[in-house]
Amino acid sequence: MGRFRSAEQIPADKRTRRRLEWEDTRRPAWVMWLSVACLIALLVTVIALSNSDRMSQATAINGDVLGPETGESTGDYLARAGEALAATTGDAPRWALVSPDGPADVAALTAVFTDQPGLRVSTLLAGGVQWALPEPSVGHRREDVFAQARHRVAGSAGIPDTDEALGITGVIVHGTPAELHSLASTPGVRAVEPLPADAVYGRFGMRPLEDTAPAAPAEEQPQDLPDDLPENPEQPEAPAP
Repeated sequence: MGRFRSAEQIPADKRTRRRLEWEDTRRPAWVMWLSVACLIALLVTVIALSNSDRMSQATAINGDVLGPETGESTGDYLARAGEALAATTGDAPRWALVSPDGPADVAALTAVFTDQPGLRVSTLLAGGVQWALPEPSVGHRREDVFAQARHRVAGSAGIPDTDEALGITGVIVHGTPAELHSLASTPGVRAVEPLPADAVYGRFGMRPLEDTAPAAPAEEQPQDLPDDLPENPEQPEAPAP
């Protein structure tokens, strides 16, 4: 019986195997170009942020402040706000604090800002609470925005819309010097304090105006003295022991 010839083993081609494995695992060319584009975009973003004032400079926590300073009386603040407004000229819009004559409701705010269509009404202040306001949408008025904000805050606080605690004591607006001067002469406005034109919203403090004038000292009531009292009465001598 003849012997069977064993099958001949063909040696593996390592070079061909490596090439096939590399072709199976390599990424398409567009993936590489996409990675390069993302890297370039990231570098551009980092450079832009490094040149931004918000990133390269410290936030002015104790910078500009709207409203009375600590210990400042109402009269002194009104005089200071009037001087700042009188010195405000030009066309550059700026932020300002509008102080009503007293805690204002929706009707009072509407009366003040009805004739100011170009003015941006940004924030309402009531005590230590701030209400951010959107601009009226199509078909709505400022009165609707004021009423919706009041209703929303009242609901979150669990109080009725008519609660006196919701009275507005300050309004943050953004407008031109001409608009601010016009607003200051509007009935119901007590003061308008503008900021410099380069002030950035979110980087200045807000403090509503309240009556901070110290109470006047009580007048001394004159005492009724007897008519025969001498002008320089002498103290009686103490009796000897």
